[in-house]
Amino acid sequence: EDAQPRDADPRDADPLDAQAEDADPLDAQPLDAGPLDAARADAAGTCAPGRWGPGCAQRCACDDGLFCNGAEICDPQVGCVAGPPPEAPDDGDPCTVVLGCRDDLGAFETGPALHLPACGPQPAVPTQAPQDYAFWYWPSNHRPRETWPTPERELHVRTGVYGLTFDEATGSLGRLGVLADPGDMHAAQVAPREDLQALPGATLRWHAGAGAVHLTATEFLGAEGNPTARARLVEGGRFFNRLDVPTVRYADGPTYAGAIELASMARHVVFTHTVSASTWDPATPAFAQVELSGAALEGLDVVDWLVPERAVQLTDADGQGWVFVVYDVEGRTTRLTYEAGVLVAERQGAVGPDEPLSVSLLAAPTAGLSAHALAMYLHPQDTVSVGYTLLDRDGAPVGDQPVAWDERLGAFRVPLQPLQAAGAPRWPDYEQADHHTWYGRHQLRVDTGGLPPLSVPLALFGPERITFYITGGAFLTRDAAGEPLGLPVQISKNWHDRAAGNWYHLFMQPTVAGDAPAAFELTAVSSRWGPTYAASHAQLSLVGWNAAVGGHWEESALGAFGESVTYDPDETANRSMVDDVRPFLVQANRRWSWTGNVGGADFLRYTTADAPGLLRRLGQVRTLHAANGPLLTDVIYAGRSSDGRIAGRVRVRLGGTNDVVRVYYQLEYTFLEDVTYDRLAFFQMAADNYGDNGFTRYALGDADGVRVDAAIEAHGTTGYADDGARGIPLPGEAPWVLLYANAWADGDLPEHLANVGYVVRDFEAVVGDTVLRTPHINLHRTNNRSSQYGIELGLPDAPDAAWCGAPCQGRRRFVPAGSTVRATVEYLVPPADRDRYYGDSDTLLAQPAEAFAGTGLMRDLAAGNALQVDVAVGTLRTAQPVTVDAAPGAVAAQLTLTGGRGDTPITVRGLVRHDGWRLEQAVDGGWVPLDRAVHGHDGWQADRQPDGTWALTWPVRNRAPTGYRVVWVPVAERAAP
Repeated sequence: EDAQPRDADPRDADPLDAQAEDADPLDAQPLDAGPLDAARADAAGTCAPGRWGPGCAQRCACDDGLFCNGAEICDPQVGCVAGPPPEAPDDGDPCTVVLGCRDDLGAFETGPALHLPACGPQPAVPTQAPQDYAFWYWPSNHRPRETWPTPERELHVRTGVYGLTFDEATGSLGRLGVLADPGDMHAAQVAPREDLQALPGATLRWHAGAGAVHLTATEFLGAEGNPTARARLVEGGRFFNRLDVPTVRYADGPTYAGAIELASMARHVVFTHTVSASTWDPATPAFAQVELSGAALEGLDVVDWLVPERAVQLTDADGQGWVFVVYDVEGRTTRLTYEAGVLVAERQGAVGPDEPLSVSLLAAPTAGLSAHALAMYLHPQDTVSVGYTLLDRDGAPVGDQPVAWDERLGAFRVPLQPLQAAGAPRWPDYEQADHHTWYGRHQLRVDTGGLPPLSVPLALFGPERITFYITGGAFLTRDAAGEPLGLPVQISKNWHDRAAGNWYHLFMQPTVAGDAPAAFELTAVSSRWGPTYAASHAQLSLVGWNAAVGGHWEESALGAFGESVTYDPDETANRSMVDDVRPFLVQANRRWSWTGNVGGADFLRYTTADAPGLLRRLGQVRTLHAANGPLLTDVIYAGRSSDGRIAGRVRVRLGGTNDVVRVYYQLEYTFLEDVTYDRLAFFQMAADNYGDNGFTRYALGDADGVRVDAAIEAHGTTGYADDGARGIPLPGEAPWVLLYANAWADGDLPEHLANVGYVVRDFEAVVGDTVLRTPHINLHRTNNRSSQYGIELGLPDAPDAAWCGAPCQGRRRFVPAGSTVRATVEYLVPPADRDRYYGDSDTLLAQPAEAFAGTGLMRDLAAGNALQVDVAVGTLRTAQPVTVDAAPGAVAAQLTLTGGRGDTPITVRGLVRHDGWRLEQAVDGGWVPLDRAVHGHDGWQADRQPDGTWALTWPVRNRAPTGYRVVWVPVAERAAP
């Protein structure tokens, strides 16, 4: 009716008018219809998103323009409702984390998961290649009981690449070749000896002369011409094994005297010939030669002289074979020749009477060589630079020493300097606390010039004074931040060879990659690592001790005050595998020094029913050094009984502690054939041939008390008294045995100050389909210096094998093939006199004097250290010692530990990196770091594993139930060392 238009009211605009002045700008851009829109449009009529047609209740604008809250949906009844939000992308990388949604980018923002140990930035550190290992052993025994006293003359060397056999009587190789499938070091330790005996033959000859005189070595003897122990083990262990035959004689050459060496690392072997003659005249050049021939070189028809007269590569059509190298020496002429299948390394020189002349031939299989590894062997110091700096105890540099390639070793030889060169006193005063943690520190730098990963052999030679006392000495590697790195170090030592001087010889084979030099620290621990007395395990050379014994000897220690437990793995001395044993922190003639010997003990003791007088002990024993300390050692002896019917594996783990010598022996035996036995023992203390310690009483018990406490009668004989001495059950919690009341109280190091005992922490015998978990013991009489008992861990001895049933077929002493026995034995050396113990163990000091002299202390050690481990994160592997397999993520392990004596090691395995881990303890409902460091990061131990992961070990002084966890701290949150 009103023809005149009025002022427009914005509220009157037609909502369907797309040109309306106040139309929602979102309406101009129609939204894609969602499934809910379409369904409701069908039900209510036309209802496009953002616009409303017939049947729509109200206007609804459903796109707010924001990506992160998803696409909205128009509902005709309720209006605008939220749709599904966008999903974060998954790129398949576990180290990618979604940081948040960005509306300004219209996308999700992602980044690295820096809070996870596998994803945070990792320092460039040297690693360990799984094939870099070596074993040296006899294929039977050094002096087999079956042929006693005739020694075994053939020696075996097996590495992660090749194998060889060597005859010490002829000075020649028997076999030499590349192993088709060497496996990792654990597989190689139990691989059949036939692998090496199937390799092609090889012959070594040793020649010497001067002018027209040309002699060949014909006689090979030990020190002082000894015919028994001919080849001596100078250094032996995980990386490097060097044998020498110190007396070599030559046909028709009475004035000539020689020696030969065989030095083996994982990827090469070196043969060295040293000779001298009283008739040599400098006017007539003399020579020394090494000659190699035989089937090992046959078929290697591709001859490539890499360096004329110095390096030759002999390969077959597939490129497989060997590289042979000799090195120039100033003032000498060295050359290599190869003609008609015979390889000769020769060195000539003008030498005077009795002046030694040596030549070394290095052989490296091409199977273990990359192009850059070959370059290192051909031109070592042009390819790799190794630097060494001595540091003081605070890490400040003291001085450098030159590092050179050693042709006799095939390794860079690093001259380690003693503690005193860095300001330490000659002798420590252990009454001063800081002398216990006076570490030797040595910086190493390996520069490969940016080459791809290269395994670099290192030999680190130092005097005994690189620690305060050579009987101890744990060595570890640390990164630039001071954290334990876990690169394994072989420890070989000798305190017997006065002519050569007491020495440490250490070996490593780190794999280095990257443009920057690899810099890391070798740390030498004497008494303590942090507040914990250090545990160490090393090969101990017998060179200079006894010319008639030789063989392989090992020594372990707590602190650096004298040996704790020694090992003769092949029983070369014909006594036992566990020999000298001494108590810890017990004053004999003075504190911080040696104590009286109360050894020994042994493992498999086995005789068959048809040959009861012939002991079939472990043979083919190979030693694997998985960890040498400083908080927990891990050394494995594996072999087979000399008749081949029983395979045995003995894992030795000495833990750092402040109370007593405590060694865990983890035993595994597998019966490869049916065995009908007269005697069968899996562990024995004291030993048949090492039970001369004067113990006058023995006791058996468990956590609840003493079951037997009796005198050891003066029996004056050996063997079992009767059948009642066999198969005695040890039921109950923490069953234990003890030898005590030692009568030998004379001398500077009296033996009456300690007892010996063991606790059976775990036992399982699976005989056929019968499972036995109660340990049984035998009382075997020994008669060395006095009447003793060898308390043996064995099986029941019931008539008709009633305990065993059908699997034993009614036979009393019979074990069928396929049966297994596994046990964990905690071997203990408790002090016998409270007044002589000068340690600070709370639990030992809480015991009265009569507990030390009797059975009370042993019962407390057994019951108090019966550990209970409840794991919340990770997987329990063993309770004693505590070992947990890590879970992925920032919390690798979480557990509750009940019980404990001394320092209890907690090991977490399978960690993806070595750095940034922290042990925390549950306190008042929260978690607090358990930091026991004294100087920087000296509170734990790291060990690189063959699979490329790490195992870390922390000691705790646990008594009551306590929670612990291992967490990873991101790089940005770590405190400076």
